[in-house]
Amino acid sequence: MARPDKLDGPSRRRLAAECSGEDAMASIHDSPITYRSSDQRGLRSRVALLEDTAAEADAVIGLLGGNGHDVVHMTTGGALLEALRRESFDVLILDWNLPDISGYEVLRRVRVDLHYNVPVLMLTARGSEFDVVQALNGGASDYLSKPWRPFELLARIQVMLRGTLPANAGETKEEEIDGWRFNGVHRTVTDGKTVAKMTHKEFELARLFFRHLGRPLSRRQIVDAVWGGEASLRTLDTHVSRVRTGMALTIENGYSLSSVYGFGYRLDRAAPSS
Repeated sequence: MARPDKLDGPSRRRLAAECSGEDAMASIHDSPITYRSSDQRGLRSRVALLEDTAAEADAVIGLLGGNGHDVVHMTTGGALLEALRRESFDVLILDWNLPDISGYEVLRRVRVDLHYNVPVLMLTARGSEFDVVQALNGGASDYLSKPWRPFELLARIQVMLRGTLPANAGETKEEEIDGWRFNGVHRTVTDGKTVAKMTHKEFELARLFFRHLGRPLSRRQIVDAVWGGEASLRTLDTHVSRVRTGMALTIENGYSLSSVYGFGYRLDRAAPSS
């Protein structure tokens, strides 16, 4: 297989099509652009790609789009950091050399300023030992130098998806979030007025939503965190409904647990109706 960095634009798109089974087209935009293949199954992972080179972005988008991932493409670090304040991703792929701030600086802000625990792959032409060590010590989950090999890139992303859960990992016997007390031993949740007794999965799901209050969670994130990756969409939807009912997460009680079309769910505070 020819090296991706040695191919022209059309050749790179053909390479992406060979790996994905479909054509891949992309263009440079400052605003996030989401690329989806015709496969719209609910458990597709959501990947943020930070890459300012059109040909490189074309190839990554085509490869990932045809292999179970929806790609949101950005060309500046500022655009990605702004997107992360509004939405969630399963994996971030960062180039190092960018028009505004470096990919390493983006990585630092993701970890230090935003406290975002998402897996991060540095995908860059910089391949010195110093660069690799600096990125890994700075919070990168993995590092891959260009020119990358398609199946290796896919494998590394799959490993990151399997090995890292959203930032809800870690068991505690009791935890208080937004006025609710979660007891992991008895699997009860109370706001001081009512007590909701839950199954193990319902408890984990409720705690996951409250630990990410105000942020959308993809179905992939939820299923990986609560079921270890093995659950149907119907199972997920049923458990969400039970959590909503059991904890009375309604606008009248100050909460809204709603679906995010084509993505997942989010729990928000809501002003009670008068």
